[in-house]
Amino acid sequence: MKRILVVLMFVVMSLNALALDLWVKGGVLQGTRSKDMEESGYNAGLELSQGFLGFVDLGAGIAYNGNLKYDNTSVQENVGYDLVPIYVFAKFNIIPVAVKPYVVARLGKNFVVNDDTNYNGKSEAEGVAYGAVGVGVEFLNSFQGELLYSISEVKNNPSGKDNLEMVSLTLGYNFW
Repeated sequence: MKRILVVLMFVVMSLNALALDLWVKGGVLQGTRSKDMEESGYNAGLELSQGFLGFVDLGAGIAYNGNLKYDNTSVQENVGYDLVPIYVFAKFNIIPVAVKPYVVARLGKNFVVNDDTNYNGKSEAEGVAYGAVGVGVEFLNSFQGELLYSISEVKNNPSGKDNLEMVSLTLGYNFW
């Protein structure tokens, strides 16, 4: 038991020594074409990053994009599902001073979850690729605001579009 506690303590101290940042994020999202999405959705996420050279952060994250409901199409009714992207990202700090503006790029894979679409014999939607670019600002060393444009590729998408384009506004808090 003592060995497990020592190893656990070593792991926690190592993470702190690496200066990893753990960001918890949440916000709202909207489709880029006003007629595509019936209402605004929400997103929640978790990101782990490591700073390099003082102006670049590299990391990985997972998000949950919920309440994605689309107008009824000619083929389907009640088109709606949620997406869970898992991604890696690079964040470039433009001016690393007290208020730190940055540019971010993300690339990964998304998964379709909570699919409540009436398929009428069609195959279900399947998440494929995820990409995003955006701008943001860090302030007070623990807070972050971000505006992000993302494209999620979905095969067999019942809304009739292979690429879902969304804009999101998120706020984040750094726990470490």
